[in-house]
Formats: sequence, C-alpha cells, structure tokens
Amino acid sequence: MKFNNPANLLLLAMSAPRVVTARPSETYTEVYRPQFHFSPAKNWMNDPNGLVYDDGTYHLYFQYNPGGTTWGAMSWGHATSRDLTHWTEHPVALRARGFPDNITEMFFSGTVVIDEQNTSGFGRRGKVPWVAMYTSYYPTEQDLPSGKHVRQNTQAQSIAYSLDKGMTWTTYDAANPVIPEPPAPYQDQYLEFRDPGVFWHDKTRRWIAIVSLAKLHKILIYTSRDLKHWDLASEFGPVNAVGGVWECPSLFPLALDGSNNNVKWVLMLGLNPGGPPGTVGSGTQYIVGNFNGTTFTADADSIHDGNGPKDSVIFEDFEGEQTFAARGWTATGNLTNASPAKGTLAGQNPVTGFIGEQLLNSFINGDATTGTLTSRPFEISHKYINFLVGGGSNTNETAIQLKVDEQTVYTSAGSNSEGLTWQSWDVTALQGKQGVIEIFDNATGGWGHINVDQISFSNTRATDTIANWLDRGPDFYAALGFNGLPRDQRTIIAWMNNWQYGGVIPTDPWRSAMSLPRHLALKTIDGKATLVQEPAGKWKALTHGGRVFTFRRIDEVRELGRIGKALQIELTFSRDEQSAQTGNSTFGIAVAATKDYTHETRVGYDFATQEVFVDRTRSGDVSFDGTFTSVYRAPLSAAADGTVSLRVFLDWSSVEVFGGEGEATITSQIFPSTDAVYSRLFSTGGETSDVKVRVKEVRSSWR
Repeated sequence: MKFNNPANLLLLAMSAPRVVTARPSETYTEVYRPQFHFSPAKNWMNDPNGLVYDDGTYHLYFQYNPGGTTWGAMSWGHATSRDLTHWTEHPVALRARGFPDNITEMFFSGTVVIDEQNTSGFGRRGKVPWVAMYTSYYPTEQDLPSGKHVRQNTQAQSIAYSLDKGMTWTTYDAANPVIPEPPAPYQDQYLEFRDPGVFWHDKTRRWIAIVSLAKLHKILIYTSRDLKHWDLASEFGPVNAVGGVWECPSLFPLALDGSNNNVKWVLMLGLNPGGPPGTVGSGTQYIVGNFNGTTFTADADSIHDGNGPKDSVIFEDFEGEQTFAARGWTATGNLTNASPAKGTLAGQNPVTGFIGEQLLNSFINGDATTGTLTSRPFEISHKYINFLVGGGSNTNETAIQLKVDEQTVYTSAGSNSEGLTWQSWDVTALQGKQGVIEIFDNATGGWGHINVDQISFSNTRATDTIANWLDRGPDFYAALGFNGLPRDQRTIIAWMNNWQYGGVIPTDPWRSAMSLPRHLALKTIDGKATLVQEPAGKWKALTHGGRVFTFRRIDEVRELGRIGKALQIELTFSRDEQSAQTGNSTFGIAVAATKDYTHETRVGYDFATQEVFVDRTRSGDVSFDGTFTSVYRAPLSAAADGTVSLRVFLDWSSVEVFGGEGEATITSQIFPSTDAVYSRLFSTGGETSDVKVRVKEVRSSWR
C-alpha cells in the first residue's frame, strides 16, 4: 500500500494498537549488554526525550533509529518503568515520516508536559492531554500540511498530543511547526535551532520553552498561554564552556540546602564537542542563577572565565621579557639563560590552556632540554597554591613541586598533553612556613618537557574554571529531568555515550544505553551552590547478599578475588597527611579485571591532587577509537575527618562513580572480556588506612 500523504501514514502508525515488545528469554544476555541500565532491545539510541512521570509510571522517550544501529531516521522510542530500575519497552512513539524510503521529517529532541488545565484545547471528554514539543528536522525543502514552507535541512519546533497517557500521539499538523524559525537577527541559524525544553511557570501562569541556537551558544526563552502560540521573552549566553554546540537545554528550580526560602534555578546544557577537561567529545554543564518567568540571570560565582579563582594572588605568570633568572628563579642546565616561551613555539603546535601571551615551556632544544628552576622563598599565606601544568606525566622526570624545609611536600605533572590544566595543592596546614617551588625537566625523550603557567595563592581551589560540569566522565550527555515530579524529587537520565565514538562502540544488536537515573539536589559546597547527585530507583530489589572487607592498613595491593561484573561497591578510606602529600599517592579498586590483570578498570582517589579518577586505558576492547584509552578526573575534597567515600556502580559495559555527597561523578563506558570478574585494592605512595569495602552483586533488571 502506498500513501501519498506522509501525514496520513504517521497518523495510521500512531493509532495502531500498542503491543509491548516481546523479549525472548535469550535476549539481554549479549556481550556488553547492560544489566541494570536501560538499553533498547535493538538499534540505535541517543538523547533522552520527553521524560515525564504520571500516576506511578515513569515515561522515557528517546532518540531512536528504527532501521539500524547507527544514527538515522530519528524517531522517538518509548519505555516505561514503575521503579526506575525495571523497564518495559514499547513500540516507537513518533516515527520519522516517510520511513524508511522517503523521509520528509525526523523527530529530534524535546520534552513532554501534562496539560492539566487543558490550556492547549487538545483535551477531549475529560481526558487530560499530554503535549510533546520537539524539533522537527526537514531534510528536504517542502510545503507542509499547515501551509507553511520550510527550507532544506530546517530545524523548527513542533508539537504533538496524546490522550492516552503517552502511548499514542497525534501531530499538530494544522499549525506545525509552532516556532518555524529563529527570531531576528538570528534567522540564518535555522539549520541549528533545536531541542525545546518546556515547563509550566506557576508565578506567571505561562508555559516556558527554552530553545538552543546551538552554534551561537545562546538559549532563547519563549512564553505561551496555550503551547501553540509562542512569544520570545529573552535570550541567554554565551558563557562558560563554548568549545562545541549547545544542545538539549533544560531549566528547573531547586531549593538550596533544602531551604524553600532560597530557591535557585539551574540551567543544564549539553556541549559537543568541548566536554570536561581530559575528555574528548561530549559533556554536560550547568549554570546556577535566578529566573523570573522571562529572564534567566546567572549567579556571578557560577560563571567562569578560565583565569582561576577571583581571590588569586599571582606569584608568577611568566609574562614580560625577562629571563627566568631575572625574574628571581635560580636556573640550572639548559634553563640557565632561558626565558618564558610565547604561546606558539617555532615548529610546534600552539600550546593551549595558558593565560596571557607567555608560559614556561622547557621544550627549548626539543625534548633534549634538561634543567631546574627554583623560585625565591615565600611565606605560605593561603589555603591553596594553584597553577596550570601540562607536558609529561612522569613525576620523576618532568614536574613541579613544593618544598618546605628542603623536603618535597607536593609533586605534580602534566598528562602527556600540550594542553595545560589547573592543579592545586592544599597547604592549609603549612601556612606561616617558608616554601620554594621547584620545576624540573630531567627527561630527554618521549614527553620530555613541562609546561607551567599562572602560579598563584588563593583560599579557593582552582578547579572547574571553564564550566560547572555535571559529570566529569566522557559518557554522560544530553541529561534531562522528569516533568511531573515535585521540585525536591528532581530526577534526571543522560545518554551514556559520546559522539566521539558512539557509532562504533562494539555492541550488537543495539547501540547505546542510558545512565542510571539520578536524583539532583543543590547544596553549598566550598561556599558555592553545587549540584549533587545520587542514584535513584529501588536498588534493594536488584541487590542481594554482599560482602564486607575491612583493613586497618593497605600498602601496594590486596586481592579481593572473583567478585562479579554487575556490582554496587562502596568504599571508605583515609590517608595520613605525610603520605597524602607525596607524588603519586593514590588508593582505589581495580574492577572488571581479568585474572592476570592485563585488563582492568581502575577507580580511585589521588590524595595529592584531591581528585577521584577512572582509568580505562586497559579496560578491555579499546580498539574502535584512538581517544578511548584515557584517565578521567573529578575534584573531590576529603571529609572533615580526612575520610574519602566512593560509590561505584559496575555494569557489563559501564562504570559510574559517585564521590563524597555526589558532588563528584564520573561516567565511563568499558568493554571488558566476559571473564573480567576479578578485583583488587591498590595503594601507591604510602599506606591507606581504615579501609572498608562493601560489595553487592546486582541482579539483572531484565529477568
């Protein structure tokens, strides 16, 4: 049968009886198949869409290709859950028009709201309408059923409605798209105008939609009385991280520290590429501020310029024409008569991440350069010494270190990258003492040089100076919250993949999974409003038994043996001050490891830099992308008593880490072999004390 009108085809598809997707008993046990994360039975999935909660049921819609395991034919898939752990997949909710042979419209990302007061007029016979607002992508120039004309590759905002609680949908063809193009002066951005986030604003009695001008790093804020007619109210951006396009925005209120007298608003944004430091590809950032119904205003301390803490006292910025010796540094070796380098060195790529025009770069005679720079003595007067560092990662060969009473207290290095990133030393206990900073290059090959800039003293740790990252891992993107929940139950899900390699990860017959659902709260941490996260869902239904390991002290390694590959792990531990200040001072757990530990994923804590990390460099199959073998880090201060707490959720192809109160999270895919079920603890650079490890196996949510 041939349909000349694609709209008729779509309406027929959406009014067909809905039968829950059958699951043969042999499915959901494939290699790498997530056991307690949602993944579709087959085909490609990306961004979560239209998350909504109603009458005890969570509805998850998502970008879906009904025709294959790579991106294409964008439609809305659909799944539901009563507990955020067990999911039932339903047939496609919004299928690309003309699929598969003559696609005229795809359904990109968006949101769903429940129109309780029937402001839209879509309700019939007492049935409350659900309204989906999404981006229509038109791959060809065409005239639409509404009489509107769209150009090729237009992105515009449309709506559809459901009268059976989201199981079937009817597109609003009489007027779609309801926002056909960007406003003046941005009409030329019709190719990059997408991802409406919609919610009801009580005080103004209006619907609010925020839409991204992706390449301009702007958010447009619209208001409406009926979800059909929209007025532009304001715009926001660009600010903070702008390394890639802005996508999938959402705006929502949270009570700061649980106080209903201090409600803040959070703008959450996807960024691709240009994610967190140390990652390649996608990331999710957030900005805290206030919203009055028309305008979002960011808090000053939620905006970053990349120049370090505002209270910084600069010790050395390497600007000016003087040699290192003339600047007060004692130089040896090839650095004796040397000067700071310009940002671009002859024959080299531009050095990134420094501030100003110059920096210290020991690549003077290539990697053969060696030498030492020792600063003039200074009194330690602030809580932190902050600096930008890049170059080699071997702290014995290329490093910056702090010495007090001629003893090395802290040592830091780069990450085998020309890019400089912020590192900090906590010198609270050393205030009032005299110290010197020493920078050395003893290496003559490989990553045999060091880059340093902007050494400063501050009472604020220099972390996250580009953006507020929701997750510091590589695989947490397009996060979206469930409409329909109370403000203090804000719950989000993200796409657990990355556009850098998402289309080639080694899974079949599906590709991509969602992160664990996470409950959000806003807490004051280090004097700043910070999003904290904790896993949401009824975990007791999936976990059973468990073992507890306790050790008064651990040095080097301690075997835990065969513990499984779907686990919930809780670790608490501490390190004495002297051990914590040495270079390469870490503690953690190796998971998803083979018996000989040739393959393993390391989750741990660096006491010197006060960072939680995930190391997937030897995590299993890493052959599909050259950037996959990396280490990811998130700043995390120890508790007041010196204790560090980590929660680790290990699935068959992922690891999610929650540090402290949930202010530090790292999400990472891994692809270990089927026999990678072993684990051990490791402690480097000294002993780790008061170690407690609780391990629980997680049952499959599909059986």
